[in-house]
Amino acid sequence: MKKKTLYLDMNGTGRVVLASATLLRGLLGLKDGSQPPNFLKRSVVARELYAHLRDFNERLSYVRDWRDAFCRSSALDVTICDMNNLVHLSRCLVRIRSYDLIVVSHVAAGDDMTLINRFASMLSMRSCPMVVFIGNEYDLLDQKLDFCRRANADLLCSQLPIAAAEYLYGQLGKTEVMAAPHALNPSVYSPAPHEGREFDVGFVGDIYWPFVGDRERTDLIEYFEQHGQQRGLRCDIRGGRSSRIPRDEWASFLNRCRTLIGAESGTYYLNEKGALLERARTYNLKENQDASFELVFEKFFAGVPRGVSGKSISSRHFEAIGTKTCQVLIEGDYNGILKAGEHYIPVKSDLSDIDEAIRALRDQSYCRAIADRAHDLAMSGHTYDRRVTDVLARVI
Repeated sequence: MKKKTLYLDMNGTGRVVLASATLLRGLLGLKDGSQPPNFLKRSVVARELYAHLRDFNERLSYVRDWRDAFCRSSALDVTICDMNNLVHLSRCLVRIRSYDLIVVSHVAAGDDMTLINRFASMLSMRSCPMVVFIGNEYDLLDQKLDFCRRANADLLCSQLPIAAAEYLYGQLGKTEVMAAPHALNPSVYSPAPHEGREFDVGFVGDIYWPFVGDRERTDLIEYFEQHGQQRGLRCDIRGGRSSRIPRDEWASFLNRCRTLIGAESGTYYLNEKGALLERARTYNLKENQDASFELVFEKFFAGVPRGVSGKSISSRHFEAIGTKTCQVLIEGDYNGILKAGEHYIPVKSDLSDIDEAIRALRDQSYCRAIADRAHDLAMSGHTYDRRVTDVLARVI
């Protein structure tokens, strides 16, 4: 018999999103893209509410990929609840004891903990296991830990390597900590013929803020942006803050590139259980957004030994793997999953061996062999379906 599962999601944050989801989706049953009736079209408030009837997570592929994998599980009967829709949320919470499993998604415990923290005590009244996926693990950490305590979370799933996850969350005591990195959704990310790939090197993504504490990824992006063409490479490099594209468009882009450049996500500086990074982040985002990397580094990180590393593999790596796009990456651990020279072309963090990496990426046969090995690895045990199976084995 399938386990009745409540999957707590969050489509955007903020008061307007909350009002739109509750009034238009909850009370009126409207869907994405619905337009206001003629008699309300002159109302600025109404137009703004209706404009928020959209998918705010369309550029975060992993949000859909995790959710889809839970819904596909043959062991589960899943109800998706957008917490912004207070009408639906209240109906679900009234029946809290009827569920066999509750899952809190990365976005429900991500950039804004205000809403879910209001319902922590109600969630603690459940009679089933609750799994919490922590999103944005370098922000609001105290609030996330407090939520897990108050809601009596049974399992906390982290994107980080297990050593870093236990360092950050081991104080929770009764809550078990599990490493659950992102994975591959092969139904979206699949390969097209290599012969049709028009770019030698590609990149689309955010440029990390200085508060992260290193420029390794940025230096690699800027190198190909500035020198790729003169090195005879066909490049499509699109880097910028909040530079993301929707899932299907991203998959198409990957299939147009022979190689993709990148690095591990996260920071080397989890010092003081993330407090050092939080101070740098607060300064950089709230006090001085125009601060140079050198200024932020000197102010917060200069002379500070690196503690437990929070560097990790990301969903972007698996998405490239799915399309058999060979990756040129800053050498790292990648959660112990990807091996340099076997699953990606490595580059030293100071780019001192960039010429060697370029010679490797010019060799199309070599790149295809790298991409094939990485794809075989992902399909053998690093799909979202497999991740969900592993999570369920810990709680059911």
